[in-house]
Amino acid sequence: MLASYSTILVLFLIIGLGYLLSKKGIFTKEVSTALSFFVINFALPLEIFLRITRDFTKHQLLLLFKESLLPILIMAVVLTIGYLSTYLFKVAKHQIGAFTLCFSSPSAAFIGMPIIIGLYGDKGLPYALLGYVVTSLATWTIGVVLLNRDSELANHIHTPFDVTRMLKELLSPPIIAFILASLVVYIGIPMPVFIKSLFSYIGDTTSALAMLFIGTTIYQTGLKNLTFSKEVLGILFGRFIVAPVTVIILAKLLHTSNMMGAVCLIQFSIPVSNTVAILAGEKQVDVSFTDSSLTYSLFAYLLAFPLLMKLVTIFF
Repeated sequence: MLASYSTILVLFLIIGLGYLLSKKGIFTKEVSTALSFFVINFALPLEIFLRITRDFTKHQLLLLFKESLLPILIMAVVLTIGYLSTYLFKVAKHQIGAFTLCFSSPSAAFIGMPIIIGLYGDKGLPYALLGYVVTSLATWTIGVVLLNRDSELANHIHTPFDVTRMLKELLSPPIIAFILASLVVYIGIPMPVFIKSLFSYIGDTTSALAMLFIGTTIYQTGLKNLTFSKEVLGILFGRFIVAPVTVIILAKLLHTSNMMGAVCLIQFSIPVSNTVAILAGEKQVDVSFTDSSLTYSLFAYLLAFPLLMKLVTIFF
C-alpha cells in the first residue's frame, strides 16, 4: 500500500512542480499547449507501441480483447447513472451534459496511463488502453451530443454534430499506435533495436510531461476561481463511489481476470477527464463548473487513492 501511494505522491509532486513553474511565468499557456501536443501525439503513442510490441504475444492480445466487454459495460452504466443523477442533484438544464460527462469520464490518458504504468508496469498497460479507447469513444460520440445540447440551451444557437471531427478524434495517435502495435504483434513483425531505443527514450517522458501539463492547467484555471457546489459534490460522488462500486459488481459478474478488474477499478475511479473541460470551453458552456470539477477531483483523489487500493486488495 505504501509503495502504491508513493507512486501517486510522486506524480502529484510533479503536478505541483508544473503549477510552480507556471506561477513563475516559465510555463506559459503556449508551453502548456506544447506539452499536451507532445504527450498525445508523440510520447504516449510511442510508449504504447513499444510496450505492446515488446511485452505481448499474439495469444495474450487475443485474451485481452475477449475481456473488452467489462470497460464497455462500466462506461455505459456509469454514464447512465450520471445522467439520472442530474435529477438527484437538481442540475440546471444547460449543465446536464457537462455534469454527465464529468461524472462518468475519467482522465484515462493523462492521469490513468501514468498511474497504471507506475502500479502495474507493462502488464497493466494494455488493459488501461482498452479503458482509454472506450472512454474516448463515449466522449466523442455521446459526450459531444450532450455538450452540444448544453451549448444550444446556454447560447440559444444550434450546434451541428461534426462527424468528421468525431472520427478524427476517435482515431487519435494513441489509439492508432494501439491498433498498429496489435497488428505488428499479430503478424509477427520483428522490431529493429534502434527503433526500440528511440521509442523508449521518447516514451519514457510520458508520465512526467503529462503531470506537468496538469499542473499548468490547474494554475491557468486559478484556485481562487474554483467553486464548490452541489454539482461538484455530485461529480465526486460519481468518480469515487459510483465508478468503483460499478467496476467491482460488473467484474465479479463477468468473472474477468484480477488484472483487468484491478486496472479498471483504478482507471475508472480517477479524476475528471481534461478533455471534457477542453470541449466545454470550445462549445462555450459552463467552463467554471467543469474546471472546478476537474481540480477538486484531483485533490480528492489524494484522499481516495488509499481506499481504492484497499478495494483492489480485497476484490482483486
